Amino acid sequence: MTYAAQQTLSDPARPRSELWRTLLGLALITGLSLVFALIWLLGQQWASRHVDLSFLHPAASPQGLIWTLSTFLCPTLALWIVMRRLHRRRVRSLIGSFALARHQFVRVMAVQAVVVALAMLLPTPGGEDPVLHLSPLVWLRWLPLALVMLVVQIGIEELVFRGYLQSQLAARFRSPVVWLTVPAVIFALLHLDPSIGPNRWLVIGVTLAFALAAGDITARAGTLGPAIAMHLVNNFTSLFLVGAAGQMEGMALFIVAIDLSDPTIWPVFLIEAMLILITWLGARIVLRV
Repeated sequence: MTYAAQQTLSDPARPRSELWRTLLGLALITGLSLVFALIWLLGQQWASRHVDLSFLHPAASPQGLIWTLSTFLCPTLALWIVMRRLHRRRVRSLIGSFALARHQFVRVMAVQAVVVALAMLLPTPGGEDPVLHLSPLVWLRWLPLALVMLVVQIGIEELVFRGYLQSQLAARFRSPVVWLTVPAVIFALLHLDPSIGPNRWLVIGVTLAFALAAGDITARAGTLGPAIAMHLVNNFTSLFLVGAAGQMEGMALFIVAIDLSDPTIWPVFLIEAMLILITWLGARIVLRV
């Protein structure tokens, strides 16, 4: 199969696909997101003068992680403004056919769930067993709201990178080297974490692999459904099921003691990259693309 299905997402972008417009749109999304996030943060700081909000740290409690994920409402609003005012398009047009996206989403979710189940059978880093972090009742109580915020988080990332940026560039440039690689590289670099030392490049590499897989399957499928499914299950697993201690584990049912700066854990990143490859291949098989 080819990338012909990408045209479904790129065609609505063609009337306003000038490179300057895309760059301006990306700059506006970034700038407006920062402005809205600053307002959000100032509101939190004002409230903290009257109420103890220490529990809102993402590693402290379910409420903390939910609050952190809710900040992704800021770029969601920014994208809506840019799409309506700069491109005269609806945000929904970035997804593709909604019915097809839903169908593809379910199929890829099933593949991803199988991959995650297999991954759970692998030994944990350093032989450390996951330990219960939250009471199942507490976890279930916060799960509905947390899921909504998780969908907001992964949804806006897919809409911006695989929806907006990829479709805009594909409408302007014929080469996938441009419209697949550029969004993937930007997405990966946004996950740069200097605090984990040399391992930060392994994180960047794994994130880049995911972004390229998500972009490729989007171009083959013609909707954001598969990429959203991949992203949702991936983040649900790492944030809600088995989290790393000290890494936004507020909503994790289990946690495992792992130091992401430890140079000896490089096999973990290799395994993660292999799981991404398996998921991508599985998605192509069930979607026949």
